[in-house]
Amino acid sequence: MLTLAGVYVVYTYLRPILSQQLNFSASAVTIILFVYGFMSLISNQLSGRLANHNGLAKMPKVFTIEGVILLLLPFALFNRITGLLVLMALGVCMYLHNSPVQMHFLAVAEADYPQSMVMASSLNSIFANFGIALGSATGGLVVDHFGLAATGFGGAIYLAITLVVVIWLNRINQQHQQSHQ
Repeated sequence: MLTLAGVYVVYTYLRPILSQQLNFSASAVTIILFVYGFMSLISNQLSGRLANHNGLAKMPKVFTIEGVILLLLPFALFNRITGLLVLMALGVCMYLHNSPVQMHFLAVAEADYPQSMVMASSLNSIFANFGIALGSATGGLVVDHFGLAATGFGGAIYLAITLVVVIWLNRINQQHQQSHQ
């Protein structure tokens, strides 16, 4: 939820960032958005691979990288090339958390609450939509008060919170596994 909130602070304003901050033409923005969509497809593919290799344990690294990308964004937007590179990197990171988080919800439900598998399978979507709404609303506030370039800073705040939460969750998971051995 919070990782998507962080990304959507920026993603909600991707078109104006490309057209107003980086001064790309409307036709160039269309092509860039297509490439960004391709980057998000790569993100989904990598997410599945992460989930197959203890993905939740790797999320602190993913969220740290994503947070750094968001912190770099305001500085990268002074140049078209660096701006595009940072935005494309954000596209690749955007959905890396999806499959590992979904697998975690299902594993907890299967082990501790098998009667709630259907609900567990819907939790990721529910929290994702809430995160998108939260990030979009935050993005609006950031743009209104600080401008388009500051969206990266707004998103980085959510990623910092996400990092703390996932480190805490991983510790709880370790303790839970140790108590069941």
